[in-house]
Amino acid sequence: MALGIGLYVPTWHFNDGSTPRWLEIRTIALDAERLGVDTLWVADEPGFWESWTILAALADATERVGLGPLVACTRYRDPGIFATMVRALDEVSGGRLTLGLGAGVGPRDDRWTAFGIDGTSHIARFGEAVEVIARLLRSGTITHEGAFYRLADPDIGPGGPRPGGPPIWVAAGRPRTLEVACRWADAVNWTDAFTDGASVANARARIAEACAQVGRDPAAVRVTGFVRLAPSPAGQATTRHAETIAGTPSAVAARLLELDAAGLEHITCFIGDEDDDHLYPALTARALDRFAAVLDGVRGAR
Repeated sequence: MALGIGLYVPTWHFNDGSTPRWLEIRTIALDAERLGVDTLWVADEPGFWESWTILAALADATERVGLGPLVACTRYRDPGIFATMVRALDEVSGGRLTLGLGAGVGPRDDRWTAFGIDGTSHIARFGEAVEVIARLLRSGTITHEGAFYRLADPDIGPGGPRPGGPPIWVAAGRPRTLEVACRWADAVNWTDAFTDGASVANARARIAEACAQVGRDPAAVRVTGFVRLAPSPAGQATTRHAETIAGTPSAVAARLLELDAAGLEHITCFIGDEDDDHLYPALTARALDRFAAVLDGVRGAR
């Protein structure tokens, strides 16, 4: 399977402090779709443009590209109601949705306090929410009596375009989140940046260990993740992030192909802005133009 390549659509402040407006977001998304990227992702964070609204608008604006949240924080929405939202967006997108789920930063994030989010039992609540969402989307309805959530055979609306619902990717990289992901996810979305084949091998080994603990075949769990990229035509990119893959577009493409060969199935790219010390994330028209040569290098090697 060829390496899937995704990009984050900017819904946060740009590095100059400005905020992208919807028409600018839409233009970047359409340019990325024309460029041939496989997926577009929207972050789910307080202080950003609200992710589900932007995703619904992108589903209508685009035609081919896959869409999803990376990642939807399970603490921001009731999991039962959220399942109805997922079904509706999968319908609007014509079955192009991938559901990325995550626990969020947790109680150390002062934005949680600002919005009155209960930060206690953080990972336990996350695990139960993922279970509820996965079971609802895959079976249609459930009765559930848990420590944090209770459902009594809810009607989650019409069936979407796919009988089993959209693929579920769960963000994980530590033992407790890996256990959740390996129980319920179609893919583990690794939470540390990938840099080379060795980093992929390490992730795959830890995922295999977690699968063994929950009794699941690791071959049934896809491995996805993210990279920080700093393509530079001159090949002299500097960056403040040690894990950044920097260099000429051909050198960056070669590193992505190394990740592919190591067994990574999809990578979401943060592109640094060469003219702003490669601050992240920085998907602008200029950065997208520089990424085009990287994408050509990856596609041409297939």
